[in-house]
Amino acid sequence: SSEPLLGVHLSEEAVFQCTTCGACEYQCPVGIEHLPLIIGLRRGAVNTGKWEDEYGGELFLKLERNGNPLGLGQLERDRFIQKNALPLFDGSQDYCLWLGCMGSYDPQGREIVLALVEVFRHLSVTFGVLKKEKCTGDAARRLGNDLAFQQLAEFNIQQMRAAKVTRLISICPHCVRTIGEDWRELGVQFDIVHHSVFLERHQDKLPPAAPGGAVTYHDPCYLGRYQDIYDEPRAVAASSGAMVDPPRTRQRSFCCGAGGGLVFLGEETGTRVSHTRAQELIDTGASVIAAACPFCNSMFRDALPALKPEGAPVLLDIAQIAAARLRHEGPGRQ
Repeated sequence: SSEPLLGVHLSEEAVFQCTTCGACEYQCPVGIEHLPLIIGLRRGAVNTGKWEDEYGGELFLKLERNGNPLGLGQLERDRFIQKNALPLFDGSQDYCLWLGCMGSYDPQGREIVLALVEVFRHLSVTFGVLKKEKCTGDAARRLGNDLAFQQLAEFNIQQMRAAKVTRLISICPHCVRTIGEDWRELGVQFDIVHHSVFLERHQDKLPPAAPGGAVTYHDPCYLGRYQDIYDEPRAVAASSGAMVDPPRTRQRSFCCGAGGGLVFLGEETGTRVSHTRAQELIDTGASVIAAACPFCNSMFRDALPALKPEGAPVLLDIAQIAAARLRHEGPGRQ
């Protein structure tokens, strides 16, 4: 048929409300790869100017002007680095700590970074951050803006090469996926690890956790289905209390709603994905919800108070759970 697929057989809304979580591909009995098709449709709409979305346009403009989807200036990142005495990477440290957009600018994302730094310092692991960083291009890539993706990636690659970066660590599964996989198309390959893998590898060197209540863990799509990392974050979360799983977990985990660039777009149609998943986590009865992605953390941070204004579970990243052990505290205690 000569009819265009987008707009005739598939609505623009359906194509651009996909979170790229990968659940459809995992469940498909005949192995159809849906995501390249969906992202390809997005790419065509963006490249031809047919996708006229207010939030999408603002997102691309922020990436172009500020280098991050939050639209904040480099000075904000500089102040965070200086305030917390984060060393710059000079090529001699064990890791280059990739802050990412959430770790650089989001208040809760920063708390996750600082918890990981606390563990680094306890273990005498040396690290440094890049003086300049832009978004990896994850959201641009998933939404079909390959030009923005390539420009962001090339800037970061230049910074890394100048700093002689060989090994990175990140709190964000989206950054790990984009740097480790998507950037290969540009002819580079960096060794990057998600912090859950590092924490699990070293958790026997941390003090025992103080007794705590039950913990439930949410599997991030970009950590689980995309990278097959399930056991490591669970092991860290389980160190602080008995684990209780939600009904959909591991390969069948339900998305938080942030992926595919949707966290930066407008209101969803129907029930919010984040509310559906947060309710599943609340219903486990756990006192702590453990996350391993700053975007999941952000989505649940908004959903939990709306669903349970009083007595909601404490939301923590696994780095915060590990750091609490250094203070001999149960997770969530101050």
